Amino acid sequence: MEIKNKNILITGSAKRIGREIALHLGKVGANIIVHYRSSQKEAQEVVNTLKSFGVKAVALQADLEKTQDTLKLAQEAIKHFGHIDVLVNNASIYYPVELDKTTEEDLDRFYNVHVKSVFFLSREFGKIMYERKEGRIINISDYSALRPYKDYTAYTISKGAMLTLTRAFAKEFAPYVLVNAILPGPIVPAPEYEDMETPLKKTVLKKWAGEQEIAKAVEFLIKSDFVTGSFIPVEGGRLIC
Repeated sequence: MEIKNKNILITGSAKRIGREIALHLGKVGANIIVHYRSSQKEAQEVVNTLKSFGVKAVALQADLEKTQDTLKLAQEAIKHFGHIDVLVNNASIYYPVELDKTTEEDLDRFYNVHVKSVFFLSREFGKIMYERKEGRIINISDYSALRPYKDYTAYTISKGAMLTLTRAFAKEFAPYVLVNAILPGPIVPAPEYEDMETPLKKTVLKKWAGEQEIAKAVEFLIKSDFVTGSFIPVEGGRLIC
């Protein structure tokens, strides 16, 4: 699939990795819906930059912990752009919680953002993509879905469910909609993360990648016509370290 003039929705794209994906794809001619939950100012700044590239862009707010907001986001996206060619499920929440202290609320939060919102957005847009006989759904998971680490069990199991969802939807919408997942490793430190060195000691390439590496992987999966149901590691060799 060519990227130019395609309509792309990227969840959680006001900051960090999502922002970089949006700007990267906008530079090569895609029209972008910038989704945000609370970062309205940052989302509008991304929109303004995208418009300077000569592409269409709009910011839409939704709290993906709420199913009604997720479904409304799908409706608003269709209203603005008519259809969506590429969906990038990037929105995420990330925090540690010890196993014995994990609450039902914690499980619900991770599941709602990483599984339920991905399910409903993928289903709504995937049906339209299938009817149009072309589309891409790209889920930003995590390498820890394959190699969990301590005190992040609630987070990692929800990211693992995202991988099963990826392969299930790849079958549901074949042969027209290609559905894949990206498994980031040490891309950028989490906000307020003080220990910059320990993650690198556990990574073969011994460096933080930067958001651009995920954007390049997204571009590859959009352009590829023969990759579906796959998990693309972008983790500097963390899985073999």
